[in-house]
Amino acid sequence: MPLRLKDIARMVGVSESTVSRAVNNKPGVGEETKKKIMGLVREYNFKPNQFAQGLASNETHIIALILSDLNAPGYSEIIKNIEEVANKRGYQLVLCNTGNDLEKEKAYLQLVSHNRVDGAIIIGGELADKNVLNVALNDDDIIVLVNCFSEEMLIPTILVDNSRGAYIATDHLLELGLERIAIVMGATEDFMESSKLDGYKEAFQDKNLPVNDELIIETEGTREAGYKSFFSLLERGEIPQGFFVTSDLLAVGLIEAIKMGGYFIPDDFPIVAYGDSLITSIVSPSLTVVAEPLEEIGKLSARYLIDLINNKPPEELIRVLEPVLIMRESSCPHIK
Repeated sequence: MPLRLKDIARMVGVSESTVSRAVNNKPGVGEETKKKIMGLVREYNFKPNQFAQGLASNETHIIALILSDLNAPGYSEIIKNIEEVANKRGYQLVLCNTGNDLEKEKAYLQLVSHNRVDGAIIIGGELADKNVLNVALNDDDIIVLVNCFSEEMLIPTILVDNSRGAYIATDHLLELGLERIAIVMGATEDFMESSKLDGYKEAFQDKNLPVNDELIIETEGTREAGYKSFFSLLERGEIPQGFFVTSDLLAVGLIEAIKMGGYFIPDDFPIVAYGDSLITSIVSPSLTVVAEPLEEIGKLSARYLIDLINNKPPEELIRVLEPVLIMRESSCPHIK
């Protein structure tokens, strides 16, 4: 068994924090004591883990990344860029997938409260005030929110204007002369999905057109749900002229169902999806999408958190980033 920090502390007759200070070359350790400690470190090739290194300084150089759903579209790109910035600045990531489970989120946030990590980035999920406020966080706990929002606490936040993204997607379909546009979406309890529904409705309002509630299809957000949503509409006789779909997985299922039904895209049903990913780039026809600045989200959220850890507050407490519409074949057949 490898030598542990507490083993060295016992052998020298000092506290673990004294060993940690000596190993990390921090002040407060006598020369003779430090000499004994470092002698054992060299003799046993001791390599302290980062939790142990943080005992004396209250810094672990580890940050938690708390995700509502690890499989959500775009998360891999965001994670990659968070990790890139973190590693360059001497931090490592711990991935914590909550699966939108409140109890899991509470447990993971205890890593912050108990100083097991230096801070946390929370990405997506339900409104953050339902989760964060129910956890006994200390005043100095460091958290950055990404694509979720706290209405009751001032927490540094990085948001993509999901409402704007849904607006430009719906407006594009309206500009094609369509009026019966269905929205196929995930649960409205999710902050991002709720924002997209707001943008969808606003596009109709700006055109002085009514919103047909029968064309608002709320699902669990899976590929299977996208597939079922199409046939559910047909069975009810609610046949839309086009679709706005709030995720790539839903869009893939919807496209499969439309093809299975013997219809064509965009001839029978133009489609716009939210989120640009590997999935949206390989489906046929190619999908018109609302694309988020995923690289910027990742890098900016990491910088926000690490700057906060180092007592440097952000210039903007809430930063809102803009999505863009990318035209492709599913709504514009002349575009390849």
